[in-house]
Amino acid sequence: MLNTALKAWVNSGVPPHPSGNINPIRLTNIIAILVIFVALLKFPVIVYFWGSTSWFQFNLVLCITVLLTLVPVLNRIKAHNLAKVLLILTYVFNVFVSCLVWKINLNIQYFFLIAVFMCPFLFYQAQHKVMKLTVYGFVTLFIGFELWFYVSMSPVFMSLHQQIFRLSCAFVFAISCILCSFHLWNNVNRSWQRLSKEKKLSEKLLLNILPSSIAQRLKASPKLIADYFAQASILFADIQNFTPLCKSLSPQQLVNFLNEVFCAFDIIVQSNGLEKIKTSGDGYMVAGGVPSVSSSHSVQCCQCALDMQQAFKSVCNKHNLQTGLRIGIASGEVIAGIIGKSKFSYDLWGEAVNLASRMESHGLPHKIQVSASVYKNARSRFYFDKRAPIKAKGLGLINTYWLNSRKDNLETHVLTKQF
Repeated sequence: MLNTALKAWVNSGVPPHPSGNINPIRLTNIIAILVIFVALLKFPVIVYFWGSTSWFQFNLVLCITVLLTLVPVLNRIKAHNLAKVLLILTYVFNVFVSCLVWKINLNIQYFFLIAVFMCPFLFYQAQHKVMKLTVYGFVTLFIGFELWFYVSMSPVFMSLHQQIFRLSCAFVFAISCILCSFHLWNNVNRSWQRLSKEKKLSEKLLLNILPSSIAQRLKASPKLIADYFAQASILFADIQNFTPLCKSLSPQQLVNFLNEVFCAFDIIVQSNGLEKIKTSGDGYMVAGGVPSVSSSHSVQCCQCALDMQQAFKSVCNKHNLQTGLRIGIASGEVIAGIIGKSKFSYDLWGEAVNLASRMESHGLPHKIQVSASVYKNARSRFYFDKRAPIKAKGLGLINTYWLNSRKDNLETHVLTKQF
């Protein structure tokens, strides 16, 4: 129970995926609870030495505690700068009043220099002016109390030379704290910048593997991801006679050709609002309506298939290659999820996946074969030719259609972009 409450306090207002554990918001919450803890440690002393100032000290501790409990509350409502101001002012008020109440030099003013070392963790690089003002403010308060104690409360058991030497050491120590603080602040900010850069790079790599929404879910929770989609469209594309092509090209030529083809496909898939699922050898798999539900998934896949045909033809002409592309599209139920622990992947299973695979494997080069469900959903936007029923493994005789062209290129293109 206590552990849960402490975690809630420390992480109050912290973004779901911060750059690292060293986060100014989190540290503000941590420092607030540490100051409360230190203040509460005074209670036994206050009770034991109950006297004229003890009641005042008791109320001071209660006041500090109440004020600092507001720090995580302000962070939670995203008033982060106000939370920092409240923390700093409350800390200054506590040390300042304690020095005045005791009326003797108990070295309480050195808590101002402790705060100097906390400042580098509270401010980002862009807040350098506020950082400097805060550091100089703490040091000024420290030096001010040192001078006040020297002028008004010089101990009789110390000679003038000893007092001057003590005061000089205090000044040197304060300057050293300033230099160390700024050095620490520069290093901390460089670390934050590197962490931020590495986080962006890792997120970019993750988004190259998984859909954006799935990546966010995976980062938020390690739980199993498995979703059911009542209607989605799957597109498979495969290069004709790829094995003989491998023998006729050098490894560099082959990889360069495939890279150009798949990069062109990637752009087309993204522009049509679809999701690339994976590549396998010369095969390319695309999904519509997954993981983001869309009512126009069949139209989007048809649009994508026609664009892929044109792009593949252009790349083949560039490389002087005589080969074709088979494309198959089907719609139906789909189950999607992440499988594997090492080199995991987002994959799809179900009726639409099997049918789309048959549409591609039983198709012809330079042709786009679609299932009856795709034809039904997209016939108002595209021209189709009915093919004689084909016998597909595990499915028996099924009706299929050849996708030929758009009914109105400009209008269909514009409408497809809106989905």
